[in-house]
Amino acid sequence: MLFFFGTGNSRVNTVPLPDLACVHCGTVNSLTSTVFSRYFHLFWIPAFPIGKTSVTVCQHCKQTLTTREMPAAYQVPVRAIQTQARTPLTNFALLILLGVAVVFIVIVGRTSPGTSSSKSSAANRVAATGSAENNFRDELVEVGARYRFKASDDSRSYGLVQVTKITPDSVYYSMTNVLGGELSDASATVALRDSLSTVIPINVVAKLQWHYATTGQGMFKRLD
Repeated sequence: MLFFFGTGNSRVNTVPLPDLACVHCGTVNSLTSTVFSRYFHLFWIPAFPIGKTSVTVCQHCKQTLTTREMPAAYQVPVRAIQTQARTPLTNFALLILLGVAVVFIVIVGRTSPGTSSSKSSAANRVAATGSAENNFRDELVEVGARYRFKASDDSRSYGLVQVTKITPDSVYYSMTNVLGGELSDASATVALRDSLSTVIPINVVAKLQWHYATTGQGMFKRLD
């Protein structure tokens, strides 16, 4: 049996770096710090986090610097932002699924009587659950759907996400840099067209991870 595993990155947040000048173009108040959570994945489903990393981007000249490339003036505020950034729960998706599966197996084992009719009912419940899980994994995701996410603790800062491609297992999406001001249908269209991130212009996640990111307390909120 083949096992596909490796590491990946998920974007945690992007925060402005006020009063700092870009070392390349000299523009002040144009820098942002983006924190990424690195994770180990199995079959492209995040299993557990393995640390965080940060990059800075100048919104004027688009210079991108990793932690090792940053000057000393950048590193202190960037390190503080990275420390405060919370690791997304989606980076534990595989462990959560395994935990749910174990609990489900224990519950079914304790509630299944020994009669043949009860075994048949239990088999039907398992089949129904499997069908529900398949529907959950194959839930409708629309190409072109747009979402908003909170970019920092400042309620006026936000970012936008748009689904660009869907495969049987994954969702591809583009993400803007930090935005501000009033959000309208026209401004969202312009931002997604002209302000795509220079760090990771196209992102891809498993459908299960996309579900967690767009439902309940997930970071992406659907735009009407």
